[in-house]
Amino acid sequence: MSGAVIEYDVPVPMRDGVVLRADVYRPAGEGPWPVIVARTPYDKTEASELLYIDPWAAVRRGFLTVVQDVRGRYASEGGDEWRPIEAEAADGVDTIAWAAQLPGSNGNVGMWGLSYLGNVQWLAAAERPPALKAIVPQFTWHRPEDGFAYRGGAKELGTVIGWGLGTGFDLLMRRYAGDVEEMTKHLMGLVGDIDGLSKHTFWELPTGSDPVLERHGLVSSARPEMMAAANVADRQDAVTVPSLNIGGWFDIFLQGTIDNYRAARRKTSSKLVIGPWNHISTLAQQGQVDFGFSGNGFAVDYATSISGLSFDFLQARLTSDDTPPEDDLPVKIFVMGANEWRSEAEWPLARAVDTPWFLGPEGSLAPADEPAAATMAYTYDPADPVPTVGGATMMSHSPAGVFDQSSVEERPDVLVFTSEPLTEDLEVTGRVTATLTAATDGPTTDWVVRLCDVHPDGRSHNVTDGIARVRTTPDEPTAVTVDLWSTSMVFKAGHRIRVQVTSSCFPRWDRNLNTADGFESGSARIAHQTVHLGGADASFITLPVVPPSN
Repeated sequence: MSGAVIEYDVPVPMRDGVVLRADVYRPAGEGPWPVIVARTPYDKTEASELLYIDPWAAVRRGFLTVVQDVRGRYASEGGDEWRPIEAEAADGVDTIAWAAQLPGSNGNVGMWGLSYLGNVQWLAAAERPPALKAIVPQFTWHRPEDGFAYRGGAKELGTVIGWGLGTGFDLLMRRYAGDVEEMTKHLMGLVGDIDGLSKHTFWELPTGSDPVLERHGLVSSARPEMMAAANVADRQDAVTVPSLNIGGWFDIFLQGTIDNYRAARRKTSSKLVIGPWNHISTLAQQGQVDFGFSGNGFAVDYATSISGLSFDFLQARLTSDDTPPEDDLPVKIFVMGANEWRSEAEWPLARAVDTPWFLGPEGSLAPADEPAAATMAYTYDPADPVPTVGGATMMSHSPAGVFDQSSVEERPDVLVFTSEPLTEDLEVTGRVTATLTAATDGPTTDWVVRLCDVHPDGRSHNVTDGIARVRTTPDEPTAVTVDLWSTSMVFKAGHRIRVQVTSSCFPRWDRNLNTADGFESGSARIAHQTVHLGGADASFITLPVVPPSN
């Protein structure tokens, strides 16, 4: 292809008269071309945003490419009070119909993009616009209460506050467009709260609301209207187009990506790819660990890139009326520890065996239960929460990925359970859960469980974790299930498996104040926590163990 033409700010009329704006990247030549659409709230001209979707690569592959600002953002109309997600289903349908009729279009439309750009694909697809033939949602959620705004009943504080503040610049500039002095004052106030995230912004009370967002008149992704509009799970039965779902083991929406794939697979031919990536970066270096060259998003399995996978999938479904042959191995996962890619016929793996590993007295961890009952205790103070160190996060000041957990495990409010050194490799691939028999002296509290890989030199690397917010009778032992989501990890021979149990991970998740409702009412109180071990009150983590192939 010898060249391309870019048309900027092309008007796209919506059914209610609002005009959205799109940049159209047109291949050289007459066409006809398949069309792909990305709809973003993050500025269609922003260089960092364009790096993720790479419209220039799309044009080189022969796509008539549309990148659009969604309603109420940047070049698009929609007022100065942006309401995220709420109009995206209808606007997506109207945009797809418009794109299918562009000069040079072959009438077939696909969509691609990550996070918010992934969610709008599901919302549009559920409306079944005739021209839409395939979607590639990446790093996006399934249920808003499971990773988007909340997790296990706790708020995803780092994401909710960070995202709300980060999206505020365009909103404030539109709101105060007629008064430069007021605009400057409000923008500088926003910058001050972003710069002060770790020192004061995250610490503001009450935790049941978002005081900093309310102060600036910004949007909270925990708002019920937005959560309802963003729910993919309730709409997925209506989706009939194939999807390529791409996610990362350290992405805040990991389980949502998997759940979207599983639901889609019941209806149509769909695929799943999971690499060792986080929400922002698809490089092989994740925190303190380098997963090797093939772990990079630009060199997936030494063969292709995320963009290449996406465009291959779309091209096969937008350039021919013939249905591509069914893929016998639709799942492609990066197995950490072994640091290699593997294709699978299914998710979860039928051959994985759910195996309980029991937490024992004096910090032992073993696949056999201790016969005698015991307890271990600690004190949780919301004024001194356990800090977030890596993991599946999306916080600018607290990087995601793998980090040594020594500073966490040295704290008196973290219980640590460690296995003996493994005599052979142990692969854990699938959904990880923990079952605690636990008690607190307050009406509500949180339980956080983290799975770690302990190297022979003592480094303890986080693998996956989860949280459960519970309401219970004070001092009454209760069975608590903590969902650690999914992973694929080979614990190498000579390494040890470790489990942390604590009651906070801040500021990723909001602090439970141990009050009647956990966050809004009353003053914060210190909680005395007890974990029961062994016998009828055993506490354990369930690992999906994949038997050796030989």
